[in-house]
Amino acid sequence: MQAFLLLSILLTSNPQPELVAVRVEEGPSIDGLLDDPAWQRAQTVHCTLLQYSPDYGMPMTEPTEISILYDEKHIYFGFQMDDPDPATMMEGLTPRDNYVTGEWIAVLLDTWGDGREATSFEISLANSQMDSKVTPYGHWDYSWDSVWESGTHANEQGWSAEFAIPFSCLRFDQTHESQVWTVNFQRILGKTRENGWFILSEARQMAQLEAFAPINGIHGIRGSLGAEIRPYGASSFYHSEDPDDWDSDLDAGLDVKLGITSGVAADLALNPDFGQVEADEAEMNLSHFELFLDERRPFFLESQSLFEMPFEMFYSRRIGAVAPNGEVIPILGGAKISGSSGNGLRFGFLDAVTTRITEDTLTVTPAANYGVFRAVKEFGPYDYVGLSATSREVWEQGDFDCGYDRAFALDGTLLVPGNHVVDGAAARSYLDGNVNDGAYRVGLCKVRSTFTYNAGVQYVGENFDVNGTGYTTVTGYWESWAGLHRTVMPEETFSQINYGLQGHYSELIDGEPRVRNLHANANLTLKSGAYFGADLNYAAKSFDPYEGPEGHTYGDRPSFHIHAGTNHFNDYYITGGAGGGVFDDEGSFQNYDVTLRAKPAQALELRLSGNWFSTKDTENYNWEVGEWDNRRTNWKSLILKAGYMFTPRVNLRLFSQYSRFAMDYSLSEESESSEITANLLYSWQYMPGSMFYLLVENLFQEKEDGGFENPDVGLYGKLTWYLPV
Repeated sequence: MQAFLLLSILLTSNPQPELVAVRVEEGPSIDGLLDDPAWQRAQTVHCTLLQYSPDYGMPMTEPTEISILYDEKHIYFGFQMDDPDPATMMEGLTPRDNYVTGEWIAVLLDTWGDGREATSFEISLANSQMDSKVTPYGHWDYSWDSVWESGTHANEQGWSAEFAIPFSCLRFDQTHESQVWTVNFQRILGKTRENGWFILSEARQMAQLEAFAPINGIHGIRGSLGAEIRPYGASSFYHSEDPDDWDSDLDAGLDVKLGITSGVAADLALNPDFGQVEADEAEMNLSHFELFLDERRPFFLESQSLFEMPFEMFYSRRIGAVAPNGEVIPILGGAKISGSSGNGLRFGFLDAVTTRITEDTLTVTPAANYGVFRAVKEFGPYDYVGLSATSREVWEQGDFDCGYDRAFALDGTLLVPGNHVVDGAAARSYLDGNVNDGAYRVGLCKVRSTFTYNAGVQYVGENFDVNGTGYTTVTGYWESWAGLHRTVMPEETFSQINYGLQGHYSELIDGEPRVRNLHANANLTLKSGAYFGADLNYAAKSFDPYEGPEGHTYGDRPSFHIHAGTNHFNDYYITGGAGGGVFDDEGSFQNYDVTLRAKPAQALELRLSGNWFSTKDTENYNWEVGEWDNRRTNWKSLILKAGYMFTPRVNLRLFSQYSRFAMDYSLSEESESSEITANLLYSWQYMPGSMFYLLVENLFQEKEDGGFENPDVGLYGKLTWYLPV
């Protein structure tokens, strides 16, 4: 109660000063120094930001000065961040979009002023950049990237920073002479771990978009409708087993971004190449379904959040996936149109064409065209109506007849008094030659509060299938769920306490219970950043329809997991966890994981992660012998990641993994597989938006009689040019 009263007094007795952007004919040079004549015209705001952590609501220990300018093409932000002992400041040198502890300053811009989305631009004292899109629900999407300038400078008072953000990378309403933009500023003080905000959310969200401060004075600006062209050239060399047997390849392609209107842009990709993208980690999979993989490819990451659809109708890794023979399916080209037409209407359209894969003149995977459409009409930060459509079309080729997979959905949310959000969705799939079916969902949750709940019910028809473009696992069931969650920010000892309870019930259409689960969790974070927590899970007797020829019923299955760690943002930290109990297929399991991170210098980071997961005496159907059997599995993984930063634009990264999986049935022989992968990637941003990549990759596979084969080795080089038009 005392903390609440203190926060109320601070917020009411110290209102934030007015922010005014001043127009200049010529903007400042971006070198981190605030000594250009243009900055003398700015209406500088002197303020002390308020802490989100570790002491919520308390003023930061050091003041901040903020200045805003704009000209015909850019908006500029200038900051002076005081520090009584500049020699102890932490640089925060890191690859783009990868946060590390240090001195940071961030600008969060809502260029529509409606609290529906913000664009975040962040720089560290070392001038490392991060940028993202922020939603009202607190999701920061760092897959979004743009080309903007920044500069920093350490001085006797602390450090200063400059941002030059081009209007061409922002979407805003140009139908009015005066702009109604809102903004928030975030400052991180590395040595004290203070996370401060210009506008502190009373709902204790990290960033409450609808509470941002207005920027006055922006008039008569226009966004660029120009183009950004990124051609690339690439070469690769590859050999397997025989060191003298090398294959080589030359490739080229083109990525283009075109401004259609002030709020809408088109992205075009011809023969896109993703050779520089970090490889997927090997993971254990004991389920009946394929692993869900995160998207890493730049073309699909752009506007990724806009294409989020109900019932996972769109899973971008379907496009350019791995064919049954192990080859990656090439993408001939793709096009995407996305943006906003104003008045809360956002939309996106994506189309991509993949080639067919053949082996010995037989078609393994046919060529296909993928089409994805999503439109959202927003009426407020939490109110919208959305329309989704997906399609995968295959024309006649080889042994494949023409066919299609299509799906449509309508969804929406409504904010009702008391900060409750009602959501609902309905979808239907259409498969060529198959029965069409639908899926439906309705839910309720609470937002803008430290005490939240969620509840809902969902039905998925037996023939509902969106796997052509999406990700469908179980069908023919209905389910319900309900949960409570509480966040507390105490005055002493702990910076945050979270605890919650979640229940989940699901049954198949024929009445068999599929899931009956109760989950409780608690997590405590100390003022130092160290944390610990526990998860308890109880699954009651239920039926697995995918185990064996006719399914199988399993009994009660309690389990637990505990975890703890030191501050994630310290130069040295350790985190780990342990769990065990009755496995999903009965029997027992145990799981241990640990991660060690060391940052002995600003430029060097090392991270070592290990995981061991084993099961014993589980009940599974042995398809090899056609009988029910006891199974034992053992998974071990060791991952080493290392990164060295030469400058904010030049870095070297290593990813290596040793993985081993063994499975043993009582009635058949044990199977085992091991491999070692190692990828070394050199990245150089030789000019804004233009990159050079050099990748060396190795794959060591286990021999049948023990040991490892000679490595498969690949060398890959790629050069991209950024050409603004």
